[in-house]
Order: sequence, then structure tokens, then C-alpha cells
Amino acid sequence: MQPNVVSKLYHKSNLNGNIFRFLLERLPKKTFYAFSKKDLKLKRTAPAREALLKGKYLFYNQNLTTELIFDIDNISHTSINLEWVFKTFLNKTGIIPSWVCYTDNGIQLCVSVNTFYKLSKKQKKVFQDFKQLVIDSWSLIDKAGSKRLKGWWRNPLTQKDFIFTGWVTTFEEIKDFLIRNKRTIKEQFKTATIKNSIKTNIKALREKNFFIAGEPVEGNRNNWLWYNTMLYTDSKNFEEVLEVTKELNKRVRKGLEEKELVKIAKSVTKYNNGFNRGNEIYGWNVKASWKIGSMKFEKIRNLPYEEYLKEVRRRQSMAGKEKGRHNIINYVKPKAEATKEKVYKAIQKLKEKNEKVTVRKVKELAKVSMASAQKYVKQAREEGII
Repeated sequence: MQPNVVSKLYHKSNLNGNIFRFLLERLPKKTFYAFSKKDLKLKRTAPAREALLKGKYLFYNQNLTTELIFDIDNISHTSINLEWVFKTFLNKTGIIPSWVCYTDNGIQLCVSVNTFYKLSKKQKKVFQDFKQLVIDSWSLIDKAGSKRLKGWWRNPLTQKDFIFTGWVTTFEEIKDFLIRNKRTIKEQFKTATIKNSIKTNIKALREKNFFIAGEPVEGNRNNWLWYNTMLYTDSKNFEEVLEVTKELNKRVRKGLEEKELVKIAKSVTKYNNGFNRGNEIYGWNVKASWKIGSMKFEKIRNLPYEEYLKEVRRRQSMAGKEKGRHNIINYVKPKAEATKEKVYKAIQKLKEKNEKVTVRKVKELAKVSMASAQKYVKQAREEGII
């Protein structure tokens, strides 16, 4: 359920107390700011309060990623208004922007996220992919200004007008959006030019009849070869895939060694055989072929995000109880029985030697803890063994 964001919108010129306090909480104590575009390289530093009041430009996410900012440039204020941008973004993503403001050159939109901690590489990739998906689906957004995670963007407090909701998006909401929208690696190559046969592809490569993706520059050679091999072969035969990889390697100025080509060909063959690492998005597995998991749960389908979370928690609880029951049956009981047997054997030995059975003697002879010795000596007395 999305909240009624319309009731939360604020329009004000210049400084607004709500957005000022909001940004103050999210910016580093010492914040980079600049008075103009020419001033960006200087990176002036000031306390966040001072930077907000003085700087026309702020350096966002200098330490931690908390703001995901999108630019829409070369837009007349009369042709596209803030409300339209706000609602279009919300409809496209289901995510509520924290603020949208006019700039001298267009419109700037920000999604604030609840990540006041250092991100791992996988978590950063989640945000990068989220930005990329939004950019790809909305041609109005400036790619160069919106793709990066950190850098210089305008201070909304110095702009003419803005919409402010103060909404903070959770990392899980971004992740959920990606699970629903991200294409797998294999799907990216469904529209490849020709895949009739390996011979046809190699002939076309030699005659330069169709598109080769990217540039095989040094530092990008492995990626270039992998991508183009994926593009031009869906064969499940390793030898055929390697043949295409070798043909492509001839296009590289400083070609890779045979062992590198073998690695690339093996990787592509795995994808073609259904081992689709593209389904392992950001460290969690989403395998399309799974209908029922190890706990016999069916796949979760077509649930709103909040209902999805409730269902996940319910399943986790059930799985935890099942795991606990399994542990008691397969681990706790056998261990307890083994300890009990040691204690009873120790008691039997002491009786055979006509020695007095004490907890300390049993503990030392059976080599168990004092608590276990006390427990099973008491139990042996109750059973009439001692």
C-alpha cells in the first residue's frame, strides 16, 4: 500500500524548514559544497548547516550512499511541471521521491534511502542497477548526470521551487523493484543478430557482416570476448563455443592467451546449458525453474510488497521450527544418549571396584561436565542402579 503522498507535498520558494532539517540529518557533518559549476573542483568544506545555506551545489554520498538523484535537463518549466515528474516516477517505480525541484536547466529528483552504513559491492550494484533501469525506461532522464551514485548535484534549497515529501525508501523496496524488473543475463542476448549455426556466425564474423559490441581495448578484453561470444553463439558444445571465442580474439590487438579463451568459452557454455548466473541477482537466488523449494513451499507469486514480507516471515518461522525439530531429533538426542551411556558405564566400573559412587568420581571417569554427571547420577539413583 502506498501512502497518500499528495497530502504530504510542500511547495515553497527558497528555504523551507522541513527540507532543511531533512537534508541536515542526511549529509555528513563536514560537507563539500560549491558556489558555481566552475567552483566544483575546489571542494570547499563546511559544516552541513553552513553548506546548505551557502552552496548552490552539494557533493552527495561522499561517504555513505543515502541519496539517489536523477536529472532531467533542457526542460522548460512550462512544458513539464514538478507534479507530473513526481507522479510519473511513482507510477514507473512504485517508489516515492523524497523531493523534486526545478533547476536552472531542468528538474532534479531524489530518492532518499535508509542506508546509514557502508555498502558492500553487491549493495552498491543494487543501487546502480536501480538507477540504470529507471534511466533505460524513461528517456527524459539525463544519463550522464543520473547514472553515477555520488558526485555534485544542486542544493534544492537554492532552487526556485520544489516538492518535498520527506519520504525515506528502504533498501528492501529497491531490491524488490529489481527482482520484479531485472532481466537475467540470458534474456539480454535473446535479440542477438543471428544464431543459425556456428559456421554461419564465424563466416559473418570474418566478413564483418554484423555488429560487434563494444571495443576490445586493453583492460576490457575478457569482458568484450565474453559478451560477444554470448551474443553470437547459443551452442551447448564447448568446442564450438571456443571456436567462436578464438575467431573473436583475432579482432583484439593484443589477443588473450589460450587458457583465458578456454575460461571464457567454459563460462558461456555453462550459461547455454542452463547454468544461468544471471538469476543469482545480488547474492540471493531467484531460480525460474524452482516451483517448490526444499521446505516444500510454493513460489510466492503476485503479492504486494507488504504481503510478500509477511509471507516470507511466516515461512521463515515455520522453517526455523522445522530446523529446530530436526536438530533435536538428529543431534541433541544422540548426544545426550552418548553422555548418559558414558556416565552409566563409569558408575558400573565404580561399583565393580566396590568404590563409593560420587558425582566427582563419575565426572572424572566418564570425562563429562559436572552438570551432566550430576544429572545422570541422580537419574541412576532414581532408577535404583546406585
